[in-house]
Amino acid sequence: SVDDIRSLVEQVRIPPQIGKYSVYIIDEVHMLSTGAFNAFLKTLEEPPSYVIFILATTELHKIPATVLSRCQRFDFHRVSMDAIGGRLETVCKGESIGAEREALELIARLSQGGMRDSLNMLEYCAGDGGVITVEKAERLLGAASRTLLSAIADAVASRDTAAALSVIEDIY
Repeated sequence: SVDDIRSLVEQVRIPPQIGKYSVYIIDEVHMLSTGAFNAFLKTLEEPPSYVIFILATTELHKIPATVLSRCQRFDFHRVSMDAIGGRLETVCKGESIGAEREALELIARLSQGGMRDSLNMLEYCAGDGGVITVEKAERLLGAASRTLLSAIADAVASRDTAAALSVIEDIY
């Protein structure tokens, strides 16, 4: 709201007590009203030397041009599966975790481009200290195995209802 931005503008005038900079992160900045953007614009144009603003948004088109023209822009994207797989291999080597390459590929795929998610999944799968196999990763992470998916696809393609229901029962 406009009042929140005015409060922020007042707070920005106070130098940091610890450290060299004060960093303000405004998440979902596109949700600010026109009045709030206008109240913030002067401070954004000439911020104190010790202030860094980070404006985060997923809807860049909703940010006024007057604000965008005063910002340095960084676009963040999901991490590629290859990069995640490589990082997981590095972590496994560094932590002496035994893991099959296919299991790491499965974890990378399930993380959907999120590095932190992939590391959390790896940690979960490595919890018992054993080697991380595809079967173990599928079981622990709740992923249906390729064999089951292939079997249900074959059953559907051949219109074999009994076989499809049997696979569904196995998955359940």
